Amino acid sequence: MIAGGCYHPLMRAAILFLSCLAIASVPGVAQLMPPNANGVSGGHHIVIVRDVGASNRFWTALGAQQAEFGTLKLTKFPGILLLVREGQNIGGTAGSTVAALGFKVRDLKQALAQLETAGFKPLPVSSKAEAILMEPNGIYVHVREDRKLATPVAADSLEMSVPDVAQAREWYAKWFGSPIPGANPVFEKAAMPAAGTKGRSFDRVGFEVKGLEEFCRKLEAGGIKLDGAYRKAANMNLAVCLLTDPWGTYIELSEGLSAVK
Repeated sequence: MIAGGCYHPLMRAAILFLSCLAIASVPGVAQLMPPNANGVSGGHHIVIVRDVGASNRFWTALGAQQAEFGTLKLTKFPGILLLVREGQNIGGTAGSTVAALGFKVRDLKQALAQLETAGFKPLPVSSKAEAILMEPNGIYVHVREDRKLATPVAADSLEMSVPDVAQAREWYAKWFGSPIPGANPVFEKAAMPAAGTKGRSFDRVGFEVKGLEEFCRKLEAGGIKLDGAYRKAANMNLAVCLLTDPWGTYIELSEGLSAVK
């Protein structure tokens, strides 16, 4: 796992991945995965980049496809959606609470060949079983092979850097359940204080929530202050609310994106 801008040994990262509970299989119709018992799955991560073209070339080489939902133009993987926006950011994932995005691929050698053809090479710490790459706008991406994967690629995890692993794991499990299909948090103790995500190239985590309005009420009743109250989009069947976790990770909850095909 990558934390605090430094590489950790791949064996350590592998242990973290293997210790995660198995995530639900990739759905055959909807783009997002079925929710966990708390009604939560991966949703749409917000990415703010200076070069949208370079970012799209990277994600496409990894296996993404483009999709539209109302006025939104989305980059989709089985298990997660990315909303890539053009803009200035204050840095990449290095040194932030979200250190890297995790993906699975069925054939790592083939996946890396596709990326290299597009001009993207894995970083030197990579191995035959997994690889770390840098998206052109500073987002670390951790890819590991899973020969049993139903699709060539699928979203898997969020590698998160926090001061107290047990506390973070408990907080996420309490509010969002565990595992979170498509965006399962994998925690490691930060080597140094980690910055929040807001304003960075990886600006916010996206979770799709079934029954979002009631879910937001429960968050507030539990003492969670929302950065943006529950609201419905005027021109599409989509609702959202915003919050920040205790360590500075900006989170957007949504309901409606499970309809994206």
